[in-house]
Amino acid sequence: MLEIARLGGRDAPVSLGAVAACSQLSRGYLEQLALALRNAGLLRGFCGKRGGYRLTRGAGEITVGQIIEAAMGPVNIVDCVGDPHSCRRSGSCEFRPVYVVMNRKISELMQSFTLAQLLEPEWVSSRKEDALALAGGTAGSPV
Repeated sequence: MLEIARLGGRDAPVSLGAVAACSQLSRGYLEQLALALRNAGLLRGFCGKRGGYRLTRGAGEITVGQIIEAAMGPVNIVDCVGDPHSCRRSGSCEFRPVYVVMNRKISELMQSFTLAQLLEPEWVSSRKEDALALAGGTAGSPV
């Protein structure tokens, strides 16, 4: 999604070959992702010599949460959050309410970031500093 937004956005279709070259991901894997993102209404495919994929909305209107959920499904840090019947202890588990809250917070956080923000070098740099501070790291430490 980042490469499609960078290379064409809503203006011009971007081929998966171009995305593969930029992202170092296989074309086959990108085809699977593109199908899921298209089915979720985030991408639109175009056929022909100049075909490829375009964003269906502006990058500022597409959230990281929408992208991740389209590609991987709903966030569930443990199975019982999405399916209480998957664990025989879910009704009496002391941690399940914590997992439910954590899951909701992760989803809310992912919905708060947009594709457009990820395209802004200043925004990305400031988030790296936030992550370093949370992790107790220092400048120059890998995140």
